[in-house]
Amino acid sequence: MGRLEANRMSSAMICSTCNDEITDCAMKAGEKLYHEDHFLCCVCSTGLKAVAVYTKNDQLYCEADYMSKFVPVCARCQEYITQECVRAMDKTWHPQHFQCYGCLVQFSGSMSYREKDGHPYCDSCYTDTVLPKCGGCGKPITDRALKAFDTQWHVDCFVCVECKTTFEGSKNFYSVEGQPVCGACAGVTDE
Repeated sequence: MGRLEANRMSSAMICSTCNDEITDCAMKAGEKLYHEDHFLCCVCSTGLKAVAVYTKNDQLYCEADYMSKFVPVCARCQEYITQECVRAMDKTWHPQHFQCYGCLVQFSGSMSYREKDGHPYCDSCYTDTVLPKCGGCGKPITDRALKAFDTQWHVDCFVCVECKTTFEGSKNFYSVEGQPVCGACAGVTDE
């Protein structure tokens, strides 16, 4: 008699939510069983009998809540990423969507990128679109620069418009019609 009772006990279905015996229809997720009225999404309480069921840390989820809590979203298209994923700039991306903000070239593992205002740029686009432009030659400034007339200049481009002498060092310059002019060309003598 003890053996029969032990067999009956081992075959009893126990609900993982309430720990009571299930005497009618049992729902199963993974290796756990549930009463039908306990087979609910832990976030929105939607019944999971007729929909896809997801589990994580012994919790049941409907597809929408599982995706919103655990699946990364692409920074470009805002869709869930369910396959390969690129992590860059503290964001997640579909591999085909991690591309230069300027020219749309897709970054590969061997390409470097630079970030500006939350967007990735290839070196060429970063240089062309992000770096400040020289007030003299109009080209991007990638190294030393100086600021005059509310504009940045390459050191070699900030020269007297008359004699082309640079102002690097301690030479003063004068503004004549909004252009840099050295003292000699402006008619000012050093005393």
